[in-house]
Amino acid sequence: MRLVDSQQMQIMDRYTIDEVGIPGLVLMENAARSWFAAAIPYLTKAQHIYVLCGSGNNGGDGYAIARILVNHGYDCSVIAVKKPKSQDCRMNAKIWSHFGETLSWSEMTTQISLRKGTFSWIDAILGTGISTPIQGELRERMDTINQLPGSKIGVDVPSGINSSTGDIMGVALQMDATITFQKEKVGHHLYPGKQYSGIVICRQISILEYFPKMAQEFHLIDEALVEKLLPQRTPTGYKNQFGHLITWGGRAGTMGASWMASYAGLKIGAGLSTAAIPQSEQSVFWQQAPELMTYPQEQITGDWLNHFDALVLGCGLGREENKWAGIQKILHQANLPYVLDADAFYGIQDWKKLSLDQAILTPHPGEFAQISGYPKPRNNEERMEQGLAFVRKYPTTLVLKGAPSLVFSSKGDLYINSTGNVGMATAGSGDVLAGFLGGLLAQGLAPLQAALLGTWLHGKSGDLAKEQAGEAALTATDLIRNLGKVLKGLQPSS
Repeated sequence: MRLVDSQQMQIMDRYTIDEVGIPGLVLMENAARSWFAAAIPYLTKAQHIYVLCGSGNNGGDGYAIARILVNHGYDCSVIAVKKPKSQDCRMNAKIWSHFGETLSWSEMTTQISLRKGTFSWIDAILGTGISTPIQGELRERMDTINQLPGSKIGVDVPSGINSSTGDIMGVALQMDATITFQKEKVGHHLYPGKQYSGIVICRQISILEYFPKMAQEFHLIDEALVEKLLPQRTPTGYKNQFGHLITWGGRAGTMGASWMASYAGLKIGAGLSTAAIPQSEQSVFWQQAPELMTYPQEQITGDWLNHFDALVLGCGLGREENKWAGIQKILHQANLPYVLDADAFYGIQDWKKLSLDQAILTPHPGEFAQISGYPKPRNNEERMEQGLAFVRKYPTTLVLKGAPSLVFSSKGDLYINSTGNVGMATAGSGDVLAGFLGGLLAQGLAPLQAALLGTWLHGKSGDLAKEQAGEAALTATDLIRNLGKVLKGLQPSS
């Protein structure tokens, strides 16, 4: 699903008004009516509704929503958290004055202390354009609103959430649901914005989805997208047609990492999976998974690796310096798509000498700081900027693991994963992801396709494991175990 940031939404809005010719007030009316239709399940006529309005166009939406609520028999008041300033906001505030009351902040606090029962709150204070931290009186008022009882429903984005990054701009309002317009925003899907948005509902309001050539596109990795990427299996297919994956990793004490990556690759559909592991550790695999093959690392050359369809390098490998030259040699000689994970990142000396167009890199935050030289990001904005800067310098497919995981294409487009949970922050989870990605590469998917599909399946298997056992008890092997159920529930696109 295509997402937009604040700038892209503003371009679409202005194009619709200036070029298409739909006045801003008409769009505002469309927004209010669409918002009301979507919000009906969250509203009750037994509760008094307070619409919190700001000074800009988001506030204008709020005044129009209040009028529609009153017209449909709801008990409603407007609180002017900030005085109307934009032209369309002033116009809708003027129209509202003929339909109902507008309370000042002090009048509202007095009224709720006297009213009995519960309330509903509609947040129309700040919209998508916020870019600086909220301070002073507005911050104090928003802190107070967060403490008030009753359900809260947002208009477009929760006030205080940066719609381009999901970061909190000083303070933000916690919503039970947020009804947004035309396109969901990047900030709805990045924490903490994802948490503050609650349930996100998107409604069309006749804004033309105009996308001039952008420096960066934003997408959500959702079920509709991944169903288009599932590898097709013909009735007459045989194992060699489904690809042969080789994983290179493992050492005494960390063989589990190599085993999980190898078995995950087989489980996601690779026809064959071989683990290149130390000669001394061969028996570990035979005991755990008879379907897997092994080969001694000591006997492998880069040319020999070209007999395989994809490589996963790094899981449980270790960071001893005597392995680094071997890693470089393998990557220079091998001509096949590959996944770099974990310890492999510590052996790369010169990224420019690698065939990164065939690669998927899967670092966690500490590993990304190691390979990029960037400091650990303090917020989503820095995380997104660093990922984009890296793929522009080294065009490749980059999976930045986290909550949520971000996938950057070699062109710089950003894909936000919609699956996964904190229970997946457990030993071996990254090894399973690497194996999933390698298994998809072995089946012939391009690196970006494999990264999108594999990352989503990884998170979805974790979500299923969470439903079964909770977050604390979730382990990496649960992800492998649940993959089949996830795959079975998908409908491949023909």
